[in-house]
Amino acid sequence: MKEKNNTGDLVIIDGYNFIFSLFKPERLSSENLTYLREKLIEDLAWYKIQRNCGITVVFDASNGSNPGRSVQIIDDVKVIYSRRGETADEVIEELVSSKGDNRKVFVVTSDYSQQKVVFRKGIYRKSVREFNLEIKDYKDRIREEIKLLKKKSDSTFFSIEKRLSDKTRKKFLELRDK
Repeated sequence: MKEKNNTGDLVIIDGYNFIFSLFKPERLSSENLTYLREKLIEDLAWYKIQRNCGITVVFDASNGSNPGRSVQIIDDVKVIYSRRGETADEVIEELVSSKGDNRKVFVVTSDYSQQKVVFRKGIYRKSVREFNLEIKDYKDRIREEIKLLKKKSDSTFFSIEKRLSDKTRKKFLELRDK
């Protein structure tokens, strides 16, 4: 399965770096980590729609048992798990090096050494904190739009009583009172 959007910017996220920058790793159970990984992918899918950009999230599976790299498309987000012995940083560097089109590429990580490598290649970088605030800002704006639309739809809703002529309403009230 291929990503649908190859236009606009490309945002590459160091998945576990993002999660561990926001949550203390020693306090996370494997169930919590799975939930946070799924939640991140869900938020990225939503962000992708809002920004009309490509999204790739890379998770470090260097200590895993899978000898090969795993690539999946989940909710139109490209999800890459590194192969055994390969770090997410190495995958991101490879993705950045192979960038062939004219898209702006942003790498989201709080790993300082990764930021330096990426920055030298003319790639834009965002810290996890900055990107998290951007996602939160988009979510807040959408919530406000939904509230306004709901308020507007509530004010334009006309009950049956409001749609009846005075004469018809009077007849219905008489029938109800009998």
